[in-house]
Amino acid sequence: MKFKNIFFAGLLWIIPFTSFSCAGETDSASQLHAIVTYQLSFGEPSGIAFDEAQNVFWIVSGADQKVYKTDSTGAILQILKYDGDDLEGIALDTSKKSLWIVEERKRELLQIDLDGNILRSAVIPITGPLNSGFEGVAQDENGNIFILNEKEPGRFIELNSDLSVKAQREIYFADDFSDMVFSPKEKCFFVLSDESSSMYKWTKERGVIQKFLLPLHKFEGVAVNAAADKFFLVNDATNELTIYSLK
Repeated sequence: MKFKNIFFAGLLWIIPFTSFSCAGETDSASQLHAIVTYQLSFGEPSGIAFDEAQNVFWIVSGADQKVYKTDSTGAILQILKYDGDDLEGIALDTSKKSLWIVEERKRELLQIDLDGNILRSAVIPITGPLNSGFEGVAQDENGNIFILNEKEPGRFIELNSDLSVKAQREIYFADDFSDMVFSPKEKCFFVLSDESSSMYKWTKERGVIQKFLLPLHKFEGVAVNAAADKFFLVNDATNELTIYSLK
C-alpha cells in the first residue's frame, strides 16, 4: 500500500508538466512569457486580429464601438467607417481583403471590407441572455467560420458558407469564453476566458489539450502569429496590448 501511494503521488507531480500537441504527439508543457506591453489610446479593446503580411493589428473597441487598424505597437493607423452597437470579436478573412466581426447583443455576424463597409451580414438564431452572447469569431485555413458564445451556455458554433448554422456544441471547460483564434500551424483553436484568467489549446475532436494561466482577468481578445509562436492579447480593463511567446 505504501508503494502505491508513492507511485500515485509521483504521477500527480508528473501530470502538470506533460501535455499533448494538437497532432497527437507528446510534448512538454509550455508557458506564456510576456515580451512587451503597449498602452492603447482607445478604450475597452475586446477583440484583435493579426495580419502577418502587413504586420498590423485590427482591434475592436467596446468603448466607442469602432474598429481600429494599428501598427505593431498598437498605434492607430486607421479608424474604419463601421459604427458598432456591441462589438466583441474580430477575425481577418483568409483572403486578407476583409474582416469578420460579431455584435454580441444582436447575435450578428458581419463581413466588412478593410475600410469598414459592410459586405454581408447574418443574424445567427442563438437564444440566451443578451449580454452573454457572441464574443469571438475565427476562420480556419479552409475558410470555415466559427463563432464563440460567451456563456449561459458557452457555445462553439460552426457556420455554412451561406452563414447558416452547420453545427453547434455547448462547452463548459471555463467560467466564460471571451475570444478565440485558429492556428493553421497547429490545427487548433486557442480559446480565451476572461473570468478563468486562462487560455486553452482546444480542438473539436479532443477538447482541451493544454491550459495557460494568465496574470489578470479581462483579457478579451487573442490573435496569433503561429510561425513565430507569439500570441497577442488585449485587456478590456487596462486597455493594453501584450505580446506573449511560448519560448
